[in-house]
Amino acid sequence: MQDFGRLRSHFGGLLTASLLAMGPSGAVRADAAETRLELTVDAGRFDRDQTPVQISIPTAEPGRDWPDWLATIAARGGPVGLRDLDNPGQVVVAQVDPHPDRVRILWILPGPLPAGTRRTFRLEPLSRTIEADPWSFGTSPEGHLELSRGDEPVFRYNTAPVTHPDHPSPNQPRSAYIHPAFAPSGAIVTGDYSAGSHPHHRGFFLAYTKTRVGDLEPDFWNIQNGSGKIHFDRLGPASTGPVSARFSAFHRWEANRPDADPVVVLRERWDVEVFDIPGTPYRLFDLTSTQQATETPLVLPPYRYGGMAYRGPDSFLPQGALDVLTSEGLDRVAGDQQPARWVDLTGPVSDGSDRYAGAAMFDHPTNLHHPTPARIHPTRIPFFCFVPSHDEPVEIGSESPAVFRYRVLIHDGHPDAALNDRVWRDFAEPPRVSIAIEPP
Repeated sequence: MQDFGRLRSHFGGLLTASLLAMGPSGAVRADAAETRLELTVDAGRFDRDQTPVQISIPTAEPGRDWPDWLATIAARGGPVGLRDLDNPGQVVVAQVDPHPDRVRILWILPGPLPAGTRRTFRLEPLSRTIEADPWSFGTSPEGHLELSRGDEPVFRYNTAPVTHPDHPSPNQPRSAYIHPAFAPSGAIVTGDYSAGSHPHHRGFFLAYTKTRVGDLEPDFWNIQNGSGKIHFDRLGPASTGPVSARFSAFHRWEANRPDADPVVVLRERWDVEVFDIPGTPYRLFDLTSTQQATETPLVLPPYRYGGMAYRGPDSFLPQGALDVLTSEGLDRVAGDQQPARWVDLTGPVSDGSDRYAGAAMFDHPTNLHHPTPARIHPTRIPFFCFVPSHDEPVEIGSESPAVFRYRVLIHDGHPDAALNDRVWRDFAEPPRVSIAIEPP
């Protein structure tokens, strides 16, 4: 979270006044909430249930009279209450994330909200103590970033090149990807250095196969060939709250040159946010990749694979083990090379098990060439990817970034088309939130 000092100047006298409303323990007094701020959630065209909802509120907008205590909470971050005015006894815990000129309020919509209906919440200081947020970031012995929810591991983001004794080639190790990732049952749903085939497939990863940068043609997918490699550079901000945990990471894409040092041709930022949705049998996170060429544009010629990808573990490998479904109702064979809003790939949690787990990945409507064609391996390899350059070339320039947004649902069991459709609608067209100010 950003610290108090950095935000103080953005709130000026308002922050000073709000500090006077705080008790000696730092808790906001209930009588400090004189101006009432109400947030109305409009379900829009779709039924909603346990949906992540958020709104960004400017902290210094002319003509706005924000409650004094909001500036205090915005300055330090933390939880606030949202009282459901249709059910006044219910107060939802919301997360406040501060930014220099705004605050983001994030919460999970409790229960169902049918299409065409609205629900209004009153923002207020919490009058009760809540439990600490469920998330914790840690560091593995190798230095990787690990996220847990309580005592349960969620996933590891690899900040250093991962090696394997069966693959001694110096080209095989890579960083900047997510593995292992865990289903709610604790089953590992990602694969890495597969003993079966394609050991360069690495959990949740993003790479392009056919590329052109000037006179170079690096392959960032088939890293064993040695023409290109994606490297972790550094971590950006990381924070946790009662609703989500998030972090940023920066990557550099290096092209190898004959008789010369590698050259960085692309820089990428990942923004990852994981949501806590109590009572649901899945885990949900958003991954936004922002890519920009360093000088010469990076061109992606049309090709059948390369993009945001998911590789399942070796327990998914046996013939006939995979259960794959796309948003168009197609299996792994019929769905290969076809546009899809989402793809869900599952398999046995262990060799011979009848218990299944896996992950669905959702393609956002703002992504280039949405719905993006998906490469789903048509035989037995447990992998798929969204391919923005499947049918026509893509150019990633140096003047402005290319942004690709994905949502990932990790779950136990087989694909659930109804659940996936609902989660995709929440991602593609989230509920609208409006603000009303009620003076004292």
